[in-house]
Amino acid sequence: MFNKKLCISAAVAMSLSLGSLVFQGAYAQGVLTAGGGTTAFLEADFLSSLKPDQKAINALPDEIKSKKILTVGGETTLAPYLYLENGKLTGIESDFMQALEKVLNIKINVINTGFSSMVIGLLSKRIDVAMSDFSDTLEREKQVDFVDYSKSGQILLVKNGNPLKINTIADLCGHIAAGPTGSLSVQVAEEQSVQCVANGKPAVDVKKYPNGTDTNLALTNGRVDVTGIDYAIAAYQVKVSNGKLQLTGELFAKGYHGAALPKDNTRLRDALKLAFDSIYEQGAAKKILAKWGVTQMLLEAPKINAMTAE
Repeated sequence: MFNKKLCISAAVAMSLSLGSLVFQGAYAQGVLTAGGGTTAFLEADFLSSLKPDQKAINALPDEIKSKKILTVGGETTLAPYLYLENGKLTGIESDFMQALEKVLNIKINVINTGFSSMVIGLLSKRIDVAMSDFSDTLEREKQVDFVDYSKSGQILLVKNGNPLKINTIADLCGHIAAGPTGSLSVQVAEEQSVQCVANGKPAVDVKKYPNGTDTNLALTNGRVDVTGIDYAIAAYQVKVSNGKLQLTGELFAKGYHGAALPKDNTRLRDALKLAFDSIYEQGAAKKILAKWGVTQMLLEAPKINAMTAE
């Protein structure tokens, strides 16, 4: 069996690899503005009934209450979390950001930030919050706090029909597994390969690709047998594959996605917790995740530093 501890601790690696698709960890101020230095989102009309939460608003730091702008660092090239459509930002995280705008009565300015630069951006005060498929990990919790608002997890992605009957990590023995260099999928496959050999089975032939796009292309074209990937991303890839790919097996490396912020900004942390509580209580979180077909990601309630709390 695979090393569960490795999977969980390596979750950051998957994000780093995926986040390097375009920006290689660099900052890039978005040009998508709705005026006043805020971001233009593809409007989520179904959130129109959301009401401001005065308790959450009152809890905001004075500077943010005064400016009414929250600066968020997010990787904006990763469907279905946060990506461009018709010149505007859309995705799961876009909808959560719009929900925050309504509940907190503020506007959000998104700075396109690679995953590897999000913690740096928080600590340098370049951004107030980091969001967008940003996994809460024990390692990251040493530097920043998380307000977790959805579950996360990895799943295996194979060719439609699953001709090789790969359903678990243990089934990788003797097969070709692929993933972006430095990603969770590669590390899990390499760990399982060692276990395969120890059990007298064929090793896993692990292929590394520059990014997720090349990995998915290799899988679609039959050059590799399987890849491991974030659940929501995998579901989206199946949707756009025109019947060429499918999900298989159960989730592994389960965890949480959250809004990260500096540990010294407890006031903003607590305000965001109240805001996400309100988003859940008003039913918006369930609607957002249902819209994107990932209701499995719904929490019972938002949490602070959920990985440590477990």
